[in-house]
Amino acid sequence: MDTATKHLWQSLSALDAPVEDPALKARPAKVVRLVEPVMDIGGGSLPSPLSPSKDWSKLIERVRHAANHAREIEAQAQEQELRVQEVLDRVREDVRNAAERVRVAEARTAEIQSRADALLKAADEKVKAAEERARIAEEWLARVYDTIASEFTIEPDMRQTP
Repeated sequence: MDTATKHLWQSLSALDAPVEDPALKARPAKVVRLVEPVMDIGGGSLPSPLSPSKDWSKLIERVRHAANHAREIEAQAQEQELRVQEVLDRVREDVRNAAERVRVAEARTAEIQSRADALLKAADEKVKAAEERARIAEEWLARVYDTIASEFTIEPDMRQTP
């Protein structure tokens, strides 16, 4: 592994591993490990793990800032989730209302269609009755014409009056 990718801290030793024995847990080991700084590719050195307290304060402040930022993002995410849930609830309600309006409109359309069918049937019956009356009237007119023509015959010499 090249020096640019080496870790600053060495891997955990047996002293850093979790302790299972309760007697050892009561006596924490006080070990200070010194690590040589690792040179990066550019030739500069990385800061030592034993930096002054000022650097540690900055690190703690950064961690607090990152944690605060993470909490703010989580709160924003929860707010957005609540807003999305509210929008979904409204959309569901709108869909239910629209479905009910469609159902009412379909029922009304079916009612109007049945009334229209009844009116068409009645109109068709009236048309048939009117056609029958017209046929009967034409028959009577033909009879009247034939009767008039047979009863009132006009002589050919009477047609020419000066």
